[in-house]
Order: sequence, then C-alpha cells, then structure tokens
Amino acid sequence: MSNKFLFELGTEEIPADMIKPALGQLKEGFESLMTEHQVEWSELETFSTPRRLAVLVAGLPDRCPDREEVLTGPPKSIAFDDEGHLTPAGRGFARKFGLELEQLETVHNERGEYLAARRKIVGDAVPEILGRALPGLIASISWPKNMYWRESRFRFIRPLRWFLSLWNSDVVEFELEGVAAGRVTRGHRFLGGSEIAVDHVDAYRELMRKNFVIVDSAERLDRIERGLSEGVAGYSVNPDAKLLEIVVQLNEFPSALTGEFDPAFLDIPEEVLITVMRFHQKYFSLADEKGRLAPYFLTIVNTDGDPEGTIRKGHEKVLQARLEDAAFFWETDRKSRLEERVSALDHVLFQEKLGSYGQKTERIGKICAALKPGQELAQAARLCKTDLTTDMVREFPELQGVMGGLYARSEGLEESVWKAIYEHYLPVSMEDQLPSSENGVLLSIADRLDTVVGCFGIGLIPTGSSDPLALRRQAQGLVALLFGKDLELDLNWLVSVAQENFVTEKPAEETRAQVLDFLRQRVQFILQKEGIPSDVLRAVFAAGLSTVPDAYRRALALSRLKGDPNLEALAVAFKRTRNILEKHAREIPSLRPELFVDKEEKLLYEAFLDLKPKVERSLEERKPLAALTAMAAVRETVDLFFDRVLVMAEDVEVRHNRFALLRSLADVFMSIADISEIVQQGGQNGS
Repeated sequence: MSNKFLFELGTEEIPADMIKPALGQLKEGFESLMTEHQVEWSELETFSTPRRLAVLVAGLPDRCPDREEVLTGPPKSIAFDDEGHLTPAGRGFARKFGLELEQLETVHNERGEYLAARRKIVGDAVPEILGRALPGLIASISWPKNMYWRESRFRFIRPLRWFLSLWNSDVVEFELEGVAAGRVTRGHRFLGGSEIAVDHVDAYRELMRKNFVIVDSAERLDRIERGLSEGVAGYSVNPDAKLLEIVVQLNEFPSALTGEFDPAFLDIPEEVLITVMRFHQKYFSLADEKGRLAPYFLTIVNTDGDPEGTIRKGHEKVLQARLEDAAFFWETDRKSRLEERVSALDHVLFQEKLGSYGQKTERIGKICAALKPGQELAQAARLCKTDLTTDMVREFPELQGVMGGLYARSEGLEESVWKAIYEHYLPVSMEDQLPSSENGVLLSIADRLDTVVGCFGIGLIPTGSSDPLALRRQAQGLVALLFGKDLELDLNWLVSVAQENFVTEKPAEETRAQVLDFLRQRVQFILQKEGIPSDVLRAVFAAGLSTVPDAYRRALALSRLKGDPNLEALAVAFKRTRNILEKHAREIPSLRPELFVDKEEKLLYEAFLDLKPKVERSLEERKPLAALTAMAAVRETVDLFFDRVLVMAEDVEVRHNRFALLRSLADVFMSIADISEIVQQGGQNGS
C-alpha cells in the first residue's frame, strides 16, 4: 500500500538565514532514516515558514521489508561431540534462541566452521520506526546559535511549540521536551487559527492556505516577485537576490506594499540610502529608466493587504527617521577630513595581539609598497580604514570602505585613491563582484593577506566550529582576486611579504606552511567550481603551487588531455619511476651520458634532451597543453626503456646513472603535474 507521512515542527520565529540549512538537514535526516531501514519512497517534499519546518513523504510501504538473520553459535568442534550429537554448548545455543534441531546448520566463515541458524525478521511498521526516530532527528538539527527554555536545558534555535505528525490520517505519536505530537498545527499568527486540526495529509496545504500560511517557499517567492513587478509605474526594482531570499523566509503570507520618502534625501549618496533601506528595513529600492535611485521603496509585509494605508504610513515614518540620521551623519562626518582621522585609528582595536587599526594600516601600506610602489596606492592604504571612526559606519557597519571612498571622493581625492578605498572590501562573497580598479584589487589583497597571515601567526586558525575574523572568507576573497584578475603573484612570496610585518613566538616557517596550505584549500575550492576534477587538482598541486593562474592553466590543460591513451600509459610509467626514485633517493648522482650502455636508454636520453626545452618554452609561453602534448609523445620511448632496460643493473655506476636519467625525466614531468595521480578510464590511477 502507498502511504504518505507528514511531519511539521512548529517553533517561535526562526531567523531567516537559518531556515534553509535546517530544512536541508531535516530532509537528509529523513532520507538517511528511510535508507537505513530499506524503506522505499516515491517523493519527498519540504516546506518552511518562519514558524515551521515540514517534510512530506509519499509512496511509503506499510512495513519495512522482511529480512533474514544468520545467528552464529559455537564452533562446530565444540557444538558437536565425536558421534555428531549436540554438546551442552550446542544445546545452549538452540535453547537461547528457541530453535529446534532441524533449524540448525553449519556455516563457513573466515574463522572456520560454526553452528548456526537462520531466522526471518519481520519488518517493523514504518509509523513505529518514525515515532521512535523523530525525537532524535529533531534534536540532531545543527544551528549556528541555540537557546534553552526548560529545566532540562534542551537546546534548540527557538522554543518548540507543536509537532504535526500524520501517517495518512493517523497520528504518529512521540514526545520531545514536553511537547506531544498530534494532528494540530497553527495558522498565521494574526490572520489564521491558533489551533487547526488536520484530518488527512492531503488536506494540509489547502488548509494552511485558508489560514493565511503558504507553506511552499517557491510559491511565496512567486507571489513576492509578482508583487514587486507591479511596483511603481515608470520605475523598476533594483535586483537583490539575497534580500529576496530573506523576505521569502520572513513571511508566511507575503504581500508587497509601496512607500515613498522625501526626494530631498536623494542628495545623500545612493549607497547610503540603499543600505539603510536594505539592511535595516528589508526594503527594495527603485530606480528610474536611467538607473537613478527613486524616492520610493517596496516592502514585503506578512499580511493580506493594507487597504487603509496604515502599515505603509508606519514604514514611511520609520524610514524617515532612519534617513534623517543618515543625512546628519553624512554632513557631520565630512567636517573632518580622512587624513585628520588617521591618528584616531590608534585607538580602534583590530585584534588584541595584532594591535590597533592604526598598526594594521601601516602593515597594509608596506604590503602595498611591495605589490606596486606609488603614491596613490600608498595614500589609499593610509586612509582605507579611517571611515571606521565615522558616525555613519558606526551606525551602518555594512558601509565600511564604501563610506571611506565616498568621503574621499567628496574631498576631491584622485579617482585611483577614492575608488581603491571604496572597493577594498570586495569581494564580500563568492557571488560578489571584484574591484574594478587596479589599486582596489591590490589594496584588497593586502588587507586580506595581513589579516590571514597575522591571525595564523598568533595561533588564531579556523576550526570546524570556529572561524575568527572570518578567515575563510578573507582567504577565499584573496584567491578569488588572484584568479579573477589573472594575477601572477607567487603565493609563497605574498605570505613572506606579509610575515615581515610581524614578530611572533611561533616559527615563521610553520606559519608560512599553514597559511599556504590554507590558501591551497581555497584554490582547490575555486578551481573545482570551474569544473576541474579532484584527481587533476591533486596532480597539479603535487607538482607545486606558485600562482593561482598558473595552477589553473596546468589543471585545465591536464583536464583536456585526460583520457589520452599516451598520457594514461605514461602515468603508469611515471608511477613506476617515482617509486624507484623514492626507494633510491640517496643513490642518485649527476647524470653521465657516457655511462649509457643500452640503445633504449640512449634513446630515452635523446628524448629527454628534446623534451626539456620544449616543456620549458611552453611553460614560459603559458601553454601547458603544448607541454603535456610533448610529454605524451615520449610514451613509446619510455615504454621501450622499461621493457628492455634493466634499471637495477649489477654495475653500480650504470644502475645509478639510470636512476639519474629517470630523475631528470621526472623533474620535467613534475614541472607541470604528478600525472600518476590521474584516475584512468577504468577507475584506476597510475598505480
């Protein structure tokens, strides 16, 4: 029989950005539970609102499938006597499990022959499995933050209020923290019923809709987008995918309302106005046909409308106060020039062991000088953090950097200066744009490099549960800049430059190695997003990581040539070569061509002499595909060498010289990648 199960977890309002990850965990939990008990299903849907997480599973059987269990008893030598009769040990085994003599048999396993019996285990009823598992499944949901509200100190993101748990039309009973599962849910906090009985799973969605709750987030998104598209005639909504995602999870029955503000506020930079509307009020801003900010906004409210305009007037009043504050800060902050604020950074703490923002600014300036000597970048580095002392940034911290750039522009500083300050926090996320100016890119690199290297130097290193100063995001942005702007800046050199600004008890070599490994992980993440397979990345990184564009070029070339029969065969030979060299690393002298004996080793030496300059020239021209193609072409020569030449010759000098030949060839290969890491068509690597 095909059944449906509906589970809804009801809470107080969950923060919008935590709903989607939690719902994903709940879905995975149900899938794992069904898989564990070999229960098949046809469809699994998830629903969410600020006050609920729900899962609907369809196509479920009544029971888990039956299974056979093999019970193993004592060894045959102990279970039977010499005449083949059961011993007390054998009878004890049968009695323990209620078995008759005819049910017993012997089985062979890795330890020998044993007395055994088979019995059929009838599958549990699926509702019983669900009832037993749900408390643990709920408790296993991981949240960035938790709270407790009962003496048991059970921790969850918000207090649990109800559980809707229905198998078709029957309640699947369980209890967690004093809350018993039932068939009752709750509608919209103000528009719907406080207690709604659900008679059958199939009635759930429509019943919720009648109580002003749209449980399907995709449907709420569509409703919001339609509301935004109606907007204000002649104006368009400024796209904001992240805000759209937030308001979908903030509302159970969303409606779009239009409001306006005094056009006089348009004298304030639009970045400030948009930030006030977006971050503090969750409003969408609008623009005219020329892209200029308009004195209107759209807000998404959790109601079915505002016929009397009361809600709209309330929002306009709140925004008015916010914009008045912003206007005041804009005028007041500009009374002090950024240069006058530099000394104040000495009193703004960056990190206890890394000093003030004044000290950080000095370090950033030194890194910038190494990246690109010049007065304009130096001035941008000196002023880039001064907006931290402004009232505007204290009130709206999301505007760090942006306000510094705007204030610098209002002071008449060069575009190369103010734009670098304006952009130096970019990118904020993987989806964010990169700085458009060269100085903005370099200043952003210097800032991130100082933070990452400084924190690693004092032992502030990200762990699974902790990420001080968002170091993963800082490093990811650094790598994104190097990759997106195609900058051939050596990572080891960059880290060394930043380290010169610090004196720590921790050995510099240890810090450098940790930072480089941390950056390598970020490079791997970005290149995997570009479609580079993991085995190719292992091969490339094994040969070394200097610059991000170089690693990408080598990885891209290797990916394109992956599957080539010559390269795959060469990978097997290279694996053999590497094993030989690792075993005899201390016995390898300089290469001496006069010691060659066999024709095949002479041919391999000639191939090496021809290959080495080709590979070097190709790499200098940034054409690793040409280098790999040249390497693949020596496959037959390498095969002949291993087929007909005894590497482990009795003559010590000949043997060692063959080691030297293989090492020379391996060094050429390793200038691109360790091709033995490549997984071949049959699923095996070069080993």
